Amino acid sequence: MTRYTVEFGYLGEGRPVPDLTVDTDDINEFHRAVAKHAIPYMRPVLTDMGHPEAADCFFQTNTDRTMGQFVWLDLAAGKGARFCAARITAAEVRKAGE
Repeated sequence: MTRYTVEFGYLGEGRPVPDLTVDTDDINEFHRAVAKHAIPYMRPVLTDMGHPEAADCFFQTNTDRTMGQFVWLDLAAGKGARFCAARITAAEVRKAGE
C-alpha cells in the first residue's frame, strides 16, 4: 500500500486547501480522492477570483508522482488553465502482520 501526502500550494492570495493523506495503490482512486477533497475548498476562492467554471476541474500528476496540479479545460472554446500546484510525497505502508 502506498501512502500519498499532498501539500497544496497557493490559490489566489492564500492556501485554502488543507493537506491530505491518501492510502491506496490505485492511481485513479488517488486522483479522485484529491479532487473530491480539494474542490470544495477551491470553489469559493475561484468564484471570488471571477472563475467559478474552473472548479469543474481534474487533478493530474507528473510521471513520478512528486507533484501535481489542477487542470480546467473548455475544449469547445479552446481555453484551459492549470492552478493550485501540489507537492506529493509517497511512502510504502506495511499492513499489520507484514
